[in-house]
Amino acid sequence: MQNSIETHRSFVNTWECDENAHMNVQFYLKRFDEAAVFFRLALGGKPVAGPPMDRHVRYHAELHAGATTLVHSAVISNGSLKGRLVHYLVDAETAKLCASAIDMAPYPPTDHLVEEQQIPAALPRSAPAEKLEPRKPDAILKAAGGRTNSSIVRANECESDGRLCEQGYVARISDAAPHGWALAGVTSNWLSERNLGRVAVEMKISRHSHARAGDALQIFTTVSGSGSKTLTLHHDIVDVMSGRAVASAQVVALIVDLATRKAIALPEQARMHLTRA
Repeated sequence: MQNSIETHRSFVNTWECDENAHMNVQFYLKRFDEAAVFFRLALGGKPVAGPPMDRHVRYHAELHAGATTLVHSAVISNGSLKGRLVHYLVDAETAKLCASAIDMAPYPPTDHLVEEQQIPAALPRSAPAEKLEPRKPDAILKAAGGRTNSSIVRANECESDGRLCEQGYVARISDAAPHGWALAGVTSNWLSERNLGRVAVEMKISRHSHARAGDALQIFTTVSGSGSKTLTLHHDIVDVMSGRAVASAQVVALIVDLATRKAIALPEQARMHLTRA
């Protein structure tokens, strides 16, 4: 990415990989979160605690255990996303683009600029560019949705000021995904029997408030169709004690054959569910 600067350098550990034998989505977001801090430091600024209130991510290629990674970052200089920070995460040995992210938050003036037309891979495609609005749990349940995750925020998941880090949000969304897929009739057992896996290709996260250590969080999810091979999981994270909206996310996902690593068409039971939704 022209005019960008290196903001992160790391290695894919085996414990960062999931049942699909590739790096789990939460660790992409961990790298983007840390890259944003290093970008601010490179500009002479101070790191800002907590993740941005809005972030858009696209996943382009798998990363497996043993891979080395680099993140390069720059500020978008024109268009509707002017002033936003864009990250490219690449395989350090092949330079292959593996994921991209756009942080929907303003950054200090810099000479490290990139034009919007130079980063087509990072631009929103199947998930909205606009900030997501929160939904009420009762409305989600009435719309054939379900509760897909319950968890307590631990201190070791939080930034220095006690706010839940980006990885903590996405780890919960990742854990909620199998329950969301099950709403569409695609269970983990069904996938395992056919050597298939679930894969996210695009993700939008909008925060409405900050979760902190000790908070009890639940995720409520609905599923909609967005193509012959993809479906969209709509997640809302709420604080159980106060009822406040914490975050919303949209995840565009598909099914892959784990032998060929190729996407396949959605199964009949999922298509029937999406038709009724």
